Amino acid sequence: MSVASHLGIRTAEYDRQILTFIPHYDEILDQAAGALAALDRPAKVVLDLGTGSGALAARCLARLRGARVVGIDGDEAMLAMAVKRLGRRLTPVVGFFEQTPFPACDVVTASFSLHHVPEPAVKARIFAKAFAALGPGGVLVDADCMLAADPALRARHHDLWLRHLAATHGLAGARKFLRAWAGEDTYFPLDLEMSLLREAGFVVDVVWRRDGFAVLAATRPRRRSPARRRSSAVR
Repeated sequence: MSVASHLGIRTAEYDRQILTFIPHYDEILDQAAGALAALDRPAKVVLDLGTGSGALAARCLARLRGARVVGIDGDEAMLAMAVKRLGRRLTPVVGFFEQTPFPACDVVTASFSLHHVPEPAVKARIFAKAFAALGPGGVLVDADCMLAADPALRARHHDLWLRHLAATHGLAGARKFLRAWAGEDTYFPLDLEMSLLREAGFVVDVVWRRDGFAVLAATRPRRRSPARRRSSAVR
């Protein structure tokens, strides 16, 4: 399914409408790009998972002047928007990140794309692929809806998202959107996301958190910890 169909909009409307769908959207992308401060070396290649219109990639390239982006997305129409935005600094790849090989890179980014992965085991494999693609010291940045562990807090975050949607689309429209997305998207708890990244070998930090949304920066260490090596050896 295309992103436009998933959201119930036309592709050309994406950049405008996404602001009405996702609370704090611009702040989230700014914080995700800011997480590149975790890099300890210049970056040449950014692998963007679910590039969409290229909004996060553009912010990353503004910080990484000599870098280029390899953008993987299953939606050709969205990739065409990203090409228009990023020009020759983008190498578009039509494909799904579960199956598409990851090139060697310095940074892996994902914004509101990995919630399309329905199973923790599948997401774990994607994180393992990203770890293998990154050089030592490389960084994975993931921005998405990541649920609170406490049920009451989760309910409050859901209500805040509902209010954000209702401000533009009305209460009935907001409820309709959230019902539709709940049937197609999978939001994991924040602690599970972090656990899956650590299991892949990353050192994980929460660089931003507000309501039900978070930005994680996961660094591939220069050397694997003894605990991680022992864990891998037992399998």
